[in-house]
Amino acid sequence: MSAIGLDFGTTNSVVTYEDKNGKLKVYKVNASPLIPSVIYFKTRDDYVIGQKALAMSAKNFAGAVSGFKTRLIEDNTPYEVTLEDGSTFKILPKVAVKYFLNKLLGEVQEYLVKKKIGDATIDRAVITVPTKFNDKANQAIKSAAAQAIQLGVGQIKLVYEPTAAAVAAHKDDGTDDNRLLIYDFGGGTFDISLIQKENGVFKQIKTDGDPKCGGNLLTEILARNLLEWANEEYGTNIPFDFEDFDEDFHGISENQFRANIDAIIREANRAKIELSEEDESRVTFQFWISDAVNESYIADVSRADFENMIREKINHTVQITRRVVDSVEAKEIGGIDKIIIAGGSGQIPMIRAVLKEKLGNLQVNRSDDVSTLISRGAAILAKNIETLENVTAQKTTVQLGISSTDGLSYGIFKTIIEEGQKLPCENSCDFRLMQDNQRRLKISYYERDIKNYPDATRIDDEGITPVDELEIELPAGLRKSDTVIKVTFAVQKDSSLELSAKVLRNDGQTVSEDKITVNKVSDLI
Repeated sequence: MSAIGLDFGTTNSVVTYEDKNGKLKVYKVNASPLIPSVIYFKTRDDYVIGQKALAMSAKNFAGAVSGFKTRLIEDNTPYEVTLEDGSTFKILPKVAVKYFLNKLLGEVQEYLVKKKIGDATIDRAVITVPTKFNDKANQAIKSAAAQAIQLGVGQIKLVYEPTAAAVAAHKDDGTDDNRLLIYDFGGGTFDISLIQKENGVFKQIKTDGDPKCGGNLLTEILARNLLEWANEEYGTNIPFDFEDFDEDFHGISENQFRANIDAIIREANRAKIELSEEDESRVTFQFWISDAVNESYIADVSRADFENMIREKINHTVQITRRVVDSVEAKEIGGIDKIIIAGGSGQIPMIRAVLKEKLGNLQVNRSDDVSTLISRGAAILAKNIETLENVTAQKTTVQLGISSTDGLSYGIFKTIIEEGQKLPCENSCDFRLMQDNQRRLKISYYERDIKNYPDATRIDDEGITPVDELEIELPAGLRKSDTVIKVTFAVQKDSSLELSAKVLRNDGQTVSEDKITVNKVSDLI
């Protein structure tokens, strides 16, 4: 039997497994632990992932999908894939997650068989998720992984990325530093978490972050600058965003426009990674300047150039870090021993420099391999998954609520689960029927990022995002005047959400529980 830890990333994914000697090893493809979170479809049913997908998509970028982890928490709009024969089909982000994890975990299991590690059966898995990922996204990831390697509920668990990073960092250092501030700069999100190890338990003391500020944003900033340089070189005005593009006005086709942006983003991402090790990177990409002319653009980007481009965003993450350092919770536990840098984008040298400059009284550590830290921590927890809930103590990181009415004001966010609650936790809310013999009740629920958007009060305000919709099937014969539907929102220790409902009379007596079905709409799609 084998245990694995999976850091399922927006840009890259990393898998750590336990070898036959009980040691942790990182799964590698072509000597690299980073598996690009990309799928390329050769046909509707034949696809590849990772580096192979990136290589094949260079010839047909429309045949690839990426960023599906982030899109889980956004609008969940489907991708349109164009195959090599010109035919197209659409695929939902959660289906793309399923395809990717099915292929990745299947390949890991085949590798374990080849290496004769145990009986090669993956029987335990811990998957890491950002602290501000919503319930719908978490459930999609957990469900996809469970189906990929046929695991039951008790054999697969979710853990916040900073918690896993703290577990690995503590094992790596072998020190008595028990108050770790995890600076986790991933591809899609930025998380900062204060984790305290106390009596063998990794306790989440304080969290903060920005779900929109990740390494992909830094890549985009560099890509926009590269596009601006190319436009200046060729006297063109090609926009970066598709909504600003017009075929007639810009003189190229939609396909050529998308090829331009895809090529620029690829080179920007490659250069971003290279500039973590080198002082300069040469970028080269093909650039359509008209429907008949395709130029090869070449430019040199220095590390100093790149740092100037992203300095505002890095300073933003340090400001968020300062909020946690100065928090009441940090003071209550006696301060912070050290800062641990995690996440693929944490390898950018200026991050450590700015942290030391702004928070000079704190030791800042960067693992020899930042990119595998989270996966290794997950694998350590997976080895003893039966006791995982006894060694981690996590909290809610956003508010969970519904839309309510206050007088003549509609669409007011009503909190059901507060931010900062120790997991597991639960709370209930009462709903009324609209008519007699109503057989179905629909309820939308939302998350509010209270730290970054403290003034958000309405469900359409920035900082309040829809998560999912519930469909509650009710027994027949209920009367509007004498019926209350009590819905319970229960957040489990691994941050997944379970829902239940029961029918009450006005006097609080239970009418029915066994004839009620609660479905999440996203699970029905």
